[in-house]
Amino acid sequence: MQEAFFFIGHIPAVLCGEKADQVFLFVHGKCGYKEEGEAFGEIVCPRGWQVLAADLPEHGSRKGEKDSFDPWHVVPELKSLLAYARARWSRVALRANSIGAWFSMLAFQEEPLEQCLFVSPVLNMPGLIGRMMQWAGVTEEELEARETIETSFGETLSWRYFQYAQSHPVQTWPHQTAILYAGRDELTPRQEAEDFAGQFRCDLTVMEEGEHWFHTPAQLAELDRWTRTNTAPALSPEELLFFAGAPEELALYEGFRCRLLETVGEVGIRVSKTQITCSGRYGFAFVSHPRRKKDRGILVSFGLSHRQESPRIQAASEPYPNRWTHHVLVQSPEEIDQELMDWVQEAFWFANAKKRGKHI
Repeated sequence: MQEAFFFIGHIPAVLCGEKADQVFLFVHGKCGYKEEGEAFGEIVCPRGWQVLAADLPEHGSRKGEKDSFDPWHVVPELKSLLAYARARWSRVALRANSIGAWFSMLAFQEEPLEQCLFVSPVLNMPGLIGRMMQWAGVTEEELEARETIETSFGETLSWRYFQYAQSHPVQTWPHQTAILYAGRDELTPRQEAEDFAGQFRCDLTVMEEGEHWFHTPAQLAELDRWTRTNTAPALSPEELLFFAGAPEELALYEGFRCRLLETVGEVGIRVSKTQITCSGRYGFAFVSHPRRKKDRGILVSFGLSHRQESPRIQAASEPYPNRWTHHVLVQSPEEIDQELMDWVQEAFWFANAKKRGKHI
């Protein structure tokens, strides 16, 4: 992946990906750094995006700075980063971690954004500071009198910061937003995440065994899956037209398409009058309307080297020696499960392993 390191004013930044007309602004959290955007770029850059990430005050190559990782320093910097992006890309989206999400909401409430992806976001800073005060056994009166208090858990409580957070509530967030929340997040209670998602119509995904910092193999795998799902390329006009007048079938196809991208990576999509073909080197999965008019849902077809036995398979045939075509009727999102995707992945491997011939 192509990378360029440079400065935006005094701010160290990195730009990932080949030249494109759309960019994700990546905002790290506490203890983060701009290079965290590279892993995100590995997923979205092949999908036509670039990723612009920068070191916030006291982080990354700016660790020598002091007393500046606060909203009155960070928010103006984020505004300048967004202005830089708007001058160079036609579409700007946001990906933010933890406190970076809160800073971003303060900076971008009134700014148009294509979409927003929040991972373990801090959504209610006054509430978080209040909980930290309880953990430290500190009252508001004590904090006001002393102005700053060091805690045993490594955080510095600041009266000025608390007052700022209280006087700058997030009252509007009009952007299409997806949130990945950890069920074991110690900073943001689940109810706060659910309330925020309900108030601002966000898509909320919960990983029950997740922690505020996604770092274990299982947590990183879920983060990868969630990212791929929420950055899948938009449906083409041809795909939308194929399901015109059939919103339930369109939703099933969207779900299948997202799982397909998660399972095998980028694929080619070709739409004809009778089916949608998904291809790597060659076509390996096909989506069509059910053959019987009384059936609802979508028909997913795929080819294997053998006949797969399962009650889920509506029909199977061997049009050529050692090539079996299978048809599965999908009528609910729950049926787009791991078993189906295992068959489709096997079909992908089978199709790509074959040599070109008259039957391919």
